[in-house]
Amino acid sequence: MIIRLLGPLELTGPNGAVQLSSAGQRTLVARLALNPGETVPRSALVDALWDEVPATATKTLHSLLARLRGQIRDAGLGELITTREPGYVLNASADTVDAARFEVLVAAARKSDDPVDSARMLREALALWSGDPLADCRPGEWTRHESARLTELRMDATEDLMDASLALGEHAAVAPLVNSLVEQHPFRERLWEQLMIALYRSGRQAEALAAFHRARGVLVDELGIEPGTRLRDLEQAVLTADPRLDLPERAPVVVRGNLPADRSSFVNRPETDHVAQLIREHRLVTLIGVGGVGKTRLAVHVARGEQPPDGVWLVELAALRDRALVPHTVAEALGVVDQTGRGQLTVLQEFLADRDALLVLDNCEHVVDHCAVLVDTLLRVAPRLRVIATSRRALRVYGEQVMAVAPLSVPYPAATLFAQRADAAVPGSFVITGANEQAVADLCRRLDGIPLAIEMAALRVRALTPAQLLERLDDRFKVLTDGGRTALPQHQTLLATMDWSFDLCSPREQLLWARASVFAGSFDLSAAEAVCSDDSLTADFMFDAVDGLVDKSVLQREEHAGVARYRLLETMRQYGQTRLRASDEESRLRLRHRDWYAGVAQQGERAWFTPRQAATVGWITAERGNLRAALEYSMTAPGEADTGLRLAATLWFYWVGCGRFAEGRHWLNWALSLETEPSRARCKALWVNGYVATLQGNTSAVPALLEACRTEAALLDDADADVYATYVQGAAAVFNDDLPLGASLLAEADRLHAEMGHLDSNVIMARVALAITVAFAGELDRAAALCSEARAVCEENGELWARAYALYVLAFVAMGRGDVAEARELATSSLLIKEKFDDLLGIAVSVELLALISVVSGGPLHAALLLGGADRVWQSVGLPLFGSANFAASHDQCVALCVQALGEEEYAATFARGAAMTVTAVVAAAQS
Repeated sequence: MIIRLLGPLELTGPNGAVQLSSAGQRTLVARLALNPGETVPRSALVDALWDEVPATATKTLHSLLARLRGQIRDAGLGELITTREPGYVLNASADTVDAARFEVLVAAARKSDDPVDSARMLREALALWSGDPLADCRPGEWTRHESARLTELRMDATEDLMDASLALGEHAAVAPLVNSLVEQHPFRERLWEQLMIALYRSGRQAEALAAFHRARGVLVDELGIEPGTRLRDLEQAVLTADPRLDLPERAPVVVRGNLPADRSSFVNRPETDHVAQLIREHRLVTLIGVGGVGKTRLAVHVARGEQPPDGVWLVELAALRDRALVPHTVAEALGVVDQTGRGQLTVLQEFLADRDALLVLDNCEHVVDHCAVLVDTLLRVAPRLRVIATSRRALRVYGEQVMAVAPLSVPYPAATLFAQRADAAVPGSFVITGANEQAVADLCRRLDGIPLAIEMAALRVRALTPAQLLERLDDRFKVLTDGGRTALPQHQTLLATMDWSFDLCSPREQLLWARASVFAGSFDLSAAEAVCSDDSLTADFMFDAVDGLVDKSVLQREEHAGVARYRLLETMRQYGQTRLRASDEESRLRLRHRDWYAGVAQQGERAWFTPRQAATVGWITAERGNLRAALEYSMTAPGEADTGLRLAATLWFYWVGCGRFAEGRHWLNWALSLETEPSRARCKALWVNGYVATLQGNTSAVPALLEACRTEAALLDDADADVYATYVQGAAAVFNDDLPLGASLLAEADRLHAEMGHLDSNVIMARVALAITVAFAGELDRAAALCSEARAVCEENGELWARAYALYVLAFVAMGRGDVAEARELATSSLLIKEKFDDLLGIAVSVELLALISVVSGGPLHAALLLGGADRVWQSVGLPLFGSANFAASHDQCVALCVQALGEEEYAATFARGAAMTVTAVVAAAQS
């Protein structure tokens, strides 16, 4: 259940959103939801509904509530609102109401002494906002008061976040953010203080003083008051370069990471402290044990207690099928985006070499050899890196400390786990007493203390007592063990528990459990309906089956971009896979899975040149595990390589538009090696591969790919492939500084695209590439005309990715014409779009241009900082400025102007500060 008040009001249950048709109903939900779990008197509800209470108020309130409660029941939320004298109560936890969670997070952030934790909680809190609070409730005194209170709290939280960010040394990123905030809230002196500190710490003392004078002008002119004491003292501190303004040398380190929040309590076990001690004394600890014994939970819990400066990072490998992608998966978890042609393991070595970080590699057993190579390589080059791995077998790497994770001791802590999970199943319903303690202990003993088995059994307290559970479990085990199973005892126990839970599912739920094992990672309801349904489990009943498995904790529910997604825990997935194989359905289901995700890729390709383009990035990223599984199936199943070739080529927009160059070439090269006979699919894969290689800066690989493409296209009369290859060949020529050849090929591609009626992002890019080529040759008017037309087509179709490159070229042209203001606006717009797509190439060229704009506008310090930042980004893109003299010309001009204004020493120092920034900080600095 989700209740959103910080924006358009929304109440969502298992069956969908509750349609709250009247402002009165929305007001009632909001008034109750602001105090979840607490009784709200009838008088308070009446006051919220009316400023002047009518005689019929009580009757109308009852009528509104009756209709509302009926709608809530229809949405699958049961008795969410109940009577509790002297009023009503909303039976929900604070975590389900965004406003309540917002206040909890803000309060916790203010109590924390650690700016890292404060910043994390404040960012999470502010991310809950999607608009004005309570805006669609009935206007009135209560609504106005609560809206104003929440809005003020939001601003206070924003200021708190800026303080935390400054304490963490993020002044370069804070400066442009606060500068924007003071424009919107010019009377908040705390924001002006933060702006001055951020500017001062960024080496911009004069701008910090100018900010004070701006603040004073606003306060005196608009309010007739002088700045407060704090602001005046800050001005004096800036004037005298007071060392107290500097970031303290022992400022808290930025602890980063991606560990998920705990979804349930952790039951401590005796070996917890031992594992923590091991990872502090050794650099590699591998936790081994049977499925369901709690290896992952223990590893994550121990990792959460560590605070290395460069973060704790969880790498989930369970969904990975292609072993060669282990380094790619680690890079994704670390947020490392590298678009060069280097191997991902090389990229990781460079990234982690000087970092003090902890990696948690989870579920290594099916890719253990590749994990071993990766871990051994990284530990050799990164002396401060540590690794916790979970696996069913050791990695066998030098220095590895292997610890077998034992089941929980009986009766405790095994009984504690049972009690906690049983109470979570029906909140407030279960505690261990003298009457049930022995049954709980016997039950946990019968389950060999295996946490997953205990948790599965605990769910049954909704219907059975512990004694009844024990009786039925004993009967079940007798039936199962009579079959002479050969598995180890603990494996047999877990398998028996799985069988028992499986038998307690309905036939439809059983089918879905088995069939859902073909998914790699999470999936949505549409995918389940398409892949898993047939006459035995029709699509009409799929939601009921999904809901039933979520209720039984077989499926885990998560949310991505407002869409519910589901996943099987790895042990559950493996069990489902065993059931699927036993039914002889595996081949059919894997084929259906591949076909569905081939369709998903086609939808993404079609959506790329529409207003859904930005959403497609998140959508395809969420499906990357399943797309990888579909690709691997196609490459390894007999007779399916042609479909794999088509799929790898269809995903060009993901490889190119989302900067997944290395992975794109991995799949394209594999597919092309399998399918060597000429075909239209092969022609497309060849030019796409050449396209990706060009953007990597690997232009030496391009001629052979495009020659093969054009030869086979001529053989097949595939004019489409030929024209796209012409565009790629022209772009490669421009990168190699052959402007005449590039201009000729790109003009030909642009003409042929028009003649053939092509219209997609690559068509626009061919025109944009032609524009930058003629701009280099001095034809600014022609370049502007080409890009203006390209921009208009993009805007008409809702396309952003190619539009950003058109804006960049228009900014380049504006600089050539001397219109610096227009150039800055266009380049900044381009940069903001590229940031959404994580397009490092686009970010790099935009930042380069903004650096030139800064230096010609009188900001050499800022320009030098941006040049350093751009250099940092280029390291993850490839050869800076493609190794092209034409692209480098404006860069060289910018460097010369900066050195002339600052001198070699100050330029080098400022450049180094920029090169040390993260990509996010570089983008933020470029906007200031």
